[in-house]
Amino acid sequence: MPHSIVTTTSSDGTCEVAIGELGSPMFFGPSTITIKVSWDTDSNVIGAENVTEIKTDLHNDGKSLDSDNFTVTWHGNIPTVTTHGEEQSDQSYTFNWK
Repeated sequence: MPHSIVTTTSSDGTCEVAIGELGSPMFFGPSTITIKVSWDTDSNVIGAENVTEIKTDLHNDGKSLDSDNFTVTWHGNIPTVTTHGEEQSDQSYTFNWK
């Protein structure tokens, strides 16, 4: 189970982004993160959601991660997650279930 760092919801309440860290970085190595995006595709049906989850590494000089390592921007209910690490260029991931 990942340690939760950021959880945010779109302004219309139909999409949630949850970012977590798996374990801890070892000896200045990268942190393994998960980015989980869930869309409520039909509010009248329980379990009617679309979920996308990725697992990737974030190189931050072995330091613990916090909300400063992530930026989530919204275009309606479509999120773009940008990761910021001290030892890498920013990486952006845009999620769209349609």
